[in-house]
Amino acid sequence: MGPEYLIMRSDREVEIIQKAYLYACSKDVEVIKPGNVNIDYPHDDTSAYDFLRSAHDSTKFLFDKYLSLGERLYMSVKASRENISSNTNLGILILVCPIIQSLLDSNKKYLPDALQDVIDNSSEADTKLLCEAINIANPGGLGTSPKLDTKLLPSVSINEIMQESSSYDRLSFQYCTKYGDILDFVVPKIREYRKNIENTDYLLSIVFLEIMANIPDTHIRRKFGEKIAKKTSNQASDLIKIINKERSHAKSLSLICELDYEYKNKGINPGTTADLLLTGIMIERLLRLP
Repeated sequence: MGPEYLIMRSDREVEIIQKAYLYACSKDVEVIKPGNVNIDYPHDDTSAYDFLRSAHDSTKFLFDKYLSLGERLYMSVKASRENISSNTNLGILILVCPIIQSLLDSNKKYLPDALQDVIDNSSEADTKLLCEAINIANPGGLGTSPKLDTKLLPSVSINEIMQESSSYDRLSFQYCTKYGDILDFVVPKIREYRKNIENTDYLLSIVFLEIMANIPDTHIRRKFGEKIAKKTSNQASDLIKIINKERSHAKSLSLICELDYEYKNKGINPGTTADLLLTGIMIERLLRLP
């Protein structure tokens, strides 16, 4: 994690962060990400509109300077569900809330340290609100042990609950590693591909494959098992090799679309990969905004 993650304070910081967040949310549905919702290819129960509406509804509380981490997450999830009946953004909010909290509230000047500061200083009340947010979104919870049963509202720190689930949930893993996957891999990959590819949507499709190839999707693993998670990771790796040899962007994009079609037919949704990418897009955008 390099000096690019130094936090630059600004009188317009709320406006700047919100702009980066909404930009990332729009790219989330504009970019073709195999198995995930996009503008042209909805799922049976969710559409691109649902994701965008949830994103805009969440901003009612997401950038409030006076909220704790737990309050920010809970109120943003609750606002997101006011007009949309399905869970579209719990994973996104779990990842972006500590980032926003770090940029608005922490005294630390280096983003990885600010993230750790925010997570370490969260309270048991924040944990209960995290659990309440998970219960509202109803994605299946974090686990079945007493410490992880969100319906029991366990009296533990956010650090404890994330450490407990980090071995099988890559979103929890970010809380335990100062967002290592995102800051050390996703953001650098976006910046690397941006040097050689002008089309942002196309390069982000490739970065999505890079994430899936290097960080097997834990949502797929929970839903389909380790074998399918590894298979999808290998498919992404193989497709990247083909794309790197293929000079035609149109041909490469058609191959990505073929994988998208296959995954949607099989109900395979690399949701964790999508959440990691969106968070990386938001941070990379912040690095480029004036």
